[in-house]
Amino acid sequence: MSKLDLRVRYFQDSTPLDIPCREENFVRRHIQMPLPLEQTALVLVDVWNVHFIESWIERASKITREVILPVLEAARQKRLAIIHAPSPPVAEQFDQLGDRVSSPTIPKPIWPPTEFRHRSGEYAVFRGPRSQPPGIGVHWDPIVDQLSISSLIDVLKEEYVIATGQQLHDLLAQKGILHLIYVGFATNWCVLGRDYGIRAMSGRGYNIILLREATTGVEFPDTVDQLFTTEIAIREVEQQYGFTSSKKDFLRACQTLNRDNP
Repeated sequence: MSKLDLRVRYFQDSTPLDIPCREENFVRRHIQMPLPLEQTALVLVDVWNVHFIESWIERASKITREVILPVLEAARQKRLAIIHAPSPPVAEQFDQLGDRVSSPTIPKPIWPPTEFRHRSGEYAVFRGPRSQPPGIGVHWDPIVDQLSISSLIDVLKEEYVIATGQQLHDLLAQKGILHLIYVGFATNWCVLGRDYGIRAMSGRGYNIILLREATTGVEFPDTVDQLFTTEIAIREVEQQYGFTSSKKDFLRACQTLNRDNP
């Protein structure tokens, strides 16, 4: 079986016995990880064409063009499974959704009550941060009907589109895939938090690798200059959920991939 020999990084939150186990002594380490090609997929999370945060979509579009496109092309050349996970409403725009994956049956939750979950009626006082005035709707509502996958990304007919974590899990089981290489947006929101994102799929037992340059988080006024929120999200992956790698190491692994002799 052909293997993608990928250099990956993780954060070791422990120390050898002769070094005090203190946070200042934690280090990042690298290992070589041989990923069987037939058991590995590239997962593109929410690579969108529009967003209500102008500065963020500018950064994400640049990363899509300069990092994700070369990674996607290299993955296609090596016939890695390509899985597009662009959010349920966007996934519905693609024929591949119905044809290639099963539709999960989701039981209707009975608790908390529907009115409470929607923070409506008497529960409106508990509405979340994004619903507090002025709310994101003033920016989202005028553009939400335009939402789709980035125009830079073509979804090929042999590729997959999923809308939910259960659909992704069903597809991976069908294809025998164990290793997920993640790219896409936003690191601290959807890449980590979606039901097809890193936390959920790590919890299902998959081996997780995030390509560091192929993602960016939503920052704060005091973090945007150095992209510190993105860095913290990357550290969370490296410490708890799996590994990260670089664009350079991924492309190198693709270039040096040796297929088995017949």
